[in-house]
Amino acid sequence: MNDRLSAFDLHTHTIHSKDGLMNPKSVFKWMKRRELTGMAITEHKAPSFLRPVVHDGRFLINSCEFMSTDYGEIIGLFVTEPIPKQSFAEIAENIRDQNAIAVLPHPRDLFRRESAVRRHLPESLIVRHIDLVEGINSRCAINLFNTWAKRLAKRLGKPMTAGSDAHSFLELGHAKTWFQDIETVDDVYEALRRGRTQITGHCSFVLWQAPTMIWQRARRLVY
Repeated sequence: MNDRLSAFDLHTHTIHSKDGLMNPKSVFKWMKRRELTGMAITEHKAPSFLRPVVHDGRFLINSCEFMSTDYGEIIGLFVTEPIPKQSFAEIAENIRDQNAIAVLPHPRDLFRRESAVRRHLPESLIVRHIDLVEGINSRCAINLFNTWAKRLAKRLGKPMTAGSDAHSFLELGHAKTWFQDIETVDDVYEALRRGRTQITGHCSFVLWQAPTMIWQRARRLVY
């Protein structure tokens, strides 16, 4: 990677997601530690902020991981309004109406109940409604699922993103989406819209995921 490439983690969760441990107040500090220019905080169900945040040359992208009523999850990058729980196609159209960007997360992860492969998402809907496919998700238990995701994206002619799916700072930056010549938030948006991305990453060590798994189960008991 050359000096004009900027690294973004486009799939993360904070304490505003039920299973997240990252404190939003610390994200810029951790972005610097992980050498990230930006990240998308893709909270479950509802976005935690509705405008991009820029601080000291680093970017937070307003985003959300929405749950559909039929075919699992879909990420909206640059969403500016909440979206109610609807069908996959309706959520995708709502994302498009906001001039936001639709990303299909972890599409070939057989271990996730809400993945596209487990929910039998028709490829025709991917072609029609999805802008980019997540080719690398670091929370996939085995890298084969990411290999299958990349094959899906290439076969359907979709550009790709990568995201750590970090629920704690231990996982942040394990997968990165790279952009060329990024100076502003608008540059990020245009690069995604045009599919000008490169991706790198690896699966997170399962023990790094353990704290958030324990926290999720504890919250279920308490709440």
